[in-house]
Amino acid sequence: MLKTPILPRDMPLFSDDLDLLSGVLGDVCNKRGLKRDTPEAERIGSLIIQLYKQGVRDSGKLADLAKAYL
Repeated sequence: MLKTPILPRDMPLFSDDLDLLSGVLGDVCNKRGLKRDTPEAERIGSLIIQLYKQGVRDSGKLADLAKAYL
């Protein structure tokens, strides 16, 4: 038996998760006129992943929160 709990933030991301996150990042980048291979896009992608691992699973909410970050 595990002595420490497994938290949602510690769970791996699966292909369905990555598809959703990639779509959100693409949406945010397109609306901001950013290329996805820029440092700013990487920061936004990191934020989206953090939010997802904290429990924000709705793509619209993820996009809104990421846009608010800019």
